[in-house]
Amino acid sequence: MDSRHNLNPVDEVPRTTDTSANVDGIIPQPSKGDEQNVSPASNTPLRRRRSSTPTAPRFPQPANPQGIRPPILFHSTQSNCYGRNAVTDVPELPPPPPTKIPTSLGPSDLPPPSYETDINRPSVFNALLQYPELILEVSKAFDLDDLISLYAISKDFHSMVNVRFTAMMIGQATARADESRRIFIWRCYRSVCMRDPALRVNESRPNELRFIPSFRWLRMILFREAVVDDILHSLELEGHRFPKRVSETIKKIWFTLDISDNARRIGIMHNERIWQDEDLYLATMFFLKLDMRLTHPRVGNGETGLRKMLLAQRSLSTLAKVLRREEMRTQLDMLKMVIRYNYRPPRQSCKTILGVPAAEVGRLSWEGWGEAGRRNRFVGICELVMKEGIRRQLRLQECYIDMMRYGYIDSKTYQDIKRKPMMEGEAGTKDGKSESKGDENEDGRLGVGNNPTEEAQEDRTIGSGPSEQRSARSNG
Repeated sequence: MDSRHNLNPVDEVPRTTDTSANVDGIIPQPSKGDEQNVSPASNTPLRRRRSSTPTAPRFPQPANPQGIRPPILFHSTQSNCYGRNAVTDVPELPPPPPTKIPTSLGPSDLPPPSYETDINRPSVFNALLQYPELILEVSKAFDLDDLISLYAISKDFHSMVNVRFTAMMIGQATARADESRRIFIWRCYRSVCMRDPALRVNESRPNELRFIPSFRWLRMILFREAVVDDILHSLELEGHRFPKRVSETIKKIWFTLDISDNARRIGIMHNERIWQDEDLYLATMFFLKLDMRLTHPRVGNGETGLRKMLLAQRSLSTLAKVLRREEMRTQLDMLKMVIRYNYRPPRQSCKTILGVPAAEVGRLSWEGWGEAGRRNRFVGICELVMKEGIRRQLRLQECYIDMMRYGYIDSKTYQDIKRKPMMEGEAGTKDGKSESKGDENEDGRLGVGNNPTEEAQEDRTIGSGPSEQRSARSNG
């Protein structure tokens, strides 16, 4: 057969195929003794021409101890079906340079902080989560902001608290401010409550979820506890002292001021379980000593109208700031407060008065603080206490002298009570404790029951005051 009619022309090097190649792609090298027994390829003619000298391979054989060749690799004595000798070597990449580890890391080189996510690692907090009653007691030692952060970032603590949220809030309030918890009842403050995250329904309204106290209510009672203590401390620095129970009475005043209409205010004043006779007596003492502070001939320079205006505000925090001299420092500030309290412009005007918007002029003297219209004016808390004392026949006007002398003169010996003058900033030592035993009582409030003489005076003053006088009149 002529080579011109052949599709694959004959090459000078005979093409041979190895039929003993295994299926794994391993191609054994032909030996010299086996060159005589190779079978011709399917595309080569029967005529062969042997080369006188053996041809050396064009490319060096790569070292392959396992005998495995990369794909598309042909030997020099073997050719593909198109008569070309192809060798494809996989290039060996140089090894990467070694990573240089710095000896010292700067603030910018440090990795971002990561949180522990290994649940198998022993953790005291995870162990405490297995006992909800124990973790609720431990959480009382946390600061309020830390407690809220823990509730936000810990999934297990979040789920555990949601199941018993009411118990959590009541326990925290009892441990931090038990007196405020009993007075500022969370059911009376819907704006600081939340729906039950455990999806418990209301017993009276099965179609809606019930309301429970929230962190906002807890923060509110802690704030009010601090404000009342601040008011008593400011009055103590000026020399006006009170019995121990006066803090509870001031909180009841604040609770009454939160009511937005006269009818409910009068109704709560008539409730003797809330406003007891001793509370009316101590409230009168508080009003009297507040007038003594605001009308002081040297540092007061005021009048009784200031007391009515300060007790008509939405919050007693304004009174605390005024006693600390943080608000109402100038006559302009006082005039703005008067305009918001009960100023009546001669004509209806839509313009601001001394920077006070027209909608806020005289707003605090109306029921609902002027939000639902201006129909009836508020009855002041001082007037409510006075009228309730008259209704119960307590004769509080006969106790004015005793109220003024309380904390200064012993009612039995009529001698001055000697005290160490206390200035602001001298209430404690390095460890926060009081220097003298008589400067701080067991509940940490200054100026309340400072020595046995005053405690005995307090017992005589309150014990023989409104309650016994009333009972004696009823028996007589």
